[in-house]
Amino acid sequence: MTDQPDPRGDQTARGDRNITFQAKGNIRTTRSNFALGDINITKIKTSVRSHPVISLTAAAVVVGAAWGGVHYATAESGVDVSVVGEPGAAGAVRTAEEIRVAERIGDAASWCTLVAPGDAGCEKSLSGAFAGRSPEYRRKVDAVTIGEATASATAAQVPLSWGGKKEGTIPLEWSGGRWQLGASDYALVKLGGGVFLSLVDSKEGNLKLGGIPIPS
Repeated sequence: MTDQPDPRGDQTARGDRNITFQAKGNIRTTRSNFALGDINITKIKTSVRSHPVISLTAAAVVVGAAWGGVHYATAESGVDVSVVGEPGAAGAVRTAEEIRVAERIGDAASWCTLVAPGDAGCEKSLSGAFAGRSPEYRRKVDAVTIGEATASATAAQVPLSWGGKKEGTIPLEWSGGRWQLGASDYALVKLGGGVFLSLVDSKEGNLKLGGIPIPS
């Protein structure tokens, strides 16, 4: 296995050891695979349409996000933000692992560096989302298993599971020499208040979109 993406074939890298994920062919990131627990994207879109305030917020996030350039924040909390620069499946897994750490400790600055370095409003939004969950609640992200990723030269999917059940994937893009979420996926994650925390919220019956609960 090599960490350097090879456009001629897939790579795999293992996260938590109790799950194996293998795929053939190049990875194509789709929002329908995004891990927001058992709340699928169709349901989220329906909820957005029924709440104009959320719809306007989502549109502002997508249109206003500025993407480009590599920006590494200083990770005083111990979150290793440099992992985004590691190519291949192994780098994608390590990026997912550090996203989980940032959510566990409530480090919005590092989270935004890992996920969306071009959005100036990211830290303020996620700081509020993290502060709205207690430290004990945020530690529940450790119950989410990170599986074996697959990656092409431009994209990766990192599968997640909860209690041994697969719960979708984190779709990452290789852009500007680093891993990050694509703009549309990031817009939904921002509204959900985190990658791993949105999955925890779903399992705890607390999933919200832009602060508005999504009915079960």
